[in-house]
Amino acid sequence: MKKYLYSFVIATLILMSTTVVKASNEVYYTNKNNIDMTETEYNNLLGLGFTERQIDRMDENEFLANKNIEGTVLSEAAKYYKTTTVIRNGIKIDTVKEVTKEEALDEKQSHNNPVRGPVGSYYDGISATSIIEIRSKIIGVSNTYMRYKVDSEWLVMPYYRYYDIIGVGLEPLKVEIGSTIVFKENWLTDDDELGFDMTGYPKSESTGGSTQIQLPSGGMEYIDAYLYYNVKKKANVGTITELTACGDYAHSSYNYDPNTIYDHYNMYITGIDIDYPYDIYYDEISPACASFIGTW
Repeated sequence: MKKYLYSFVIATLILMSTTVVKASNEVYYTNKNNIDMTETEYNNLLGLGFTERQIDRMDENEFLANKNIEGTVLSEAAKYYKTTTVIRNGIKIDTVKEVTKEEALDEKQSHNNPVRGPVGSYYDGISATSIIEIRSKIIGVSNTYMRYKVDSEWLVMPYYRYYDIIGVGLEPLKVEIGSTIVFKENWLTDDDELGFDMTGYPKSESTGGSTQIQLPSGGMEYIDAYLYYNVKKKANVGTITELTACGDYAHSSYNYDPNTIYDHYNMYITGIDIDYPYDIYYDEISPACASFIGTW
């Protein structure tokens, strides 16, 4: 029996916002990789924090690893960031600011055709806008472990596409990573061609888990990515009544070798911290932090 408890208010909000389908042993859904899923299996994936798109793009290995796990999204938090890049006379200046969900979606709509990529001229200033959504989740699974997950989606595509960093920070005095780090990047091109990448550079630390991912080039309808891992209590830690998981993302405007960056950044509960001088080539943002209050 699961021994974690959480407040009625949080549980109610999650249940109201989660799509639930009726259980059945028959095939309910077949995704783009021709994987047949029953209604129970589909519900289990939703309960583990996978989105409908992620389930639709899921491969067989990930499906088999998760289809029989019952989980509950205990908490989630999202943030939206708009980056404006201006290049004038060879000097590039990035301005990053947090925006509301409504502002982000309005900006996404305005950047649907015909605007793609930067506008302007070399002397007057070339400008480009990008918007990203970061969403963190704490998922209750059993009395022995929970799952931390972060999702990212580019609502307005970035002009520079190299190796970015995505990860989730944890509280090292309470919990530690108790599984491999799983990550995947999915995209759809303007020509309706699907693509994905799972060849990242995962990094497991006492303060969090992360990876570098390479963004695809060309015209895109969407680019999204996610990363998750299980956490367990640290030795000699008793009942936990509060937990925080902070998902973060750092976007690069310089084509560094990912092996070079690997040892020059760390994942913390406060976000991704990149060493100087590499940090000047990344847009670093504040993390989206999901908070669990209850008994575990």
